[in-house]
Amino acid sequence: MPKLLPNPRVITLADVYRLLGRQTADDAIRNGWLKPCCLKDVPRGPQRRLYALADIHRVEDRLLSGEYPGQTKP
Repeated sequence: MPKLLPNPRVITLADVYRLLGRQTADDAIRNGWLKPCCLKDVPRGPQRRLYALADIHRVEDRLLSGEYPGQTKP
C-alpha cells in the first residue's frame, strides 16, 4: 500500500506512548529527556501536550546507546 502522507513532525502523547511504550515515555518525560513542544488549551480537562517527532528520535538514540532515563549508563 503506498504512503499517501508524510510522517507527522508533531505527535500527541498517545502517539508517544505507542512509539516508546508507556513506561519508557513516562520515564523520559519525568527525567527531562522529553518535553512538549507546545500545549493546547482544551475546554475541559488538562492541556493537551504535543511532542516533536525529532525529540522522540533523540530519546530512541539515547536508548540505543545503552542509556535509560533516570539510570546511570553501565
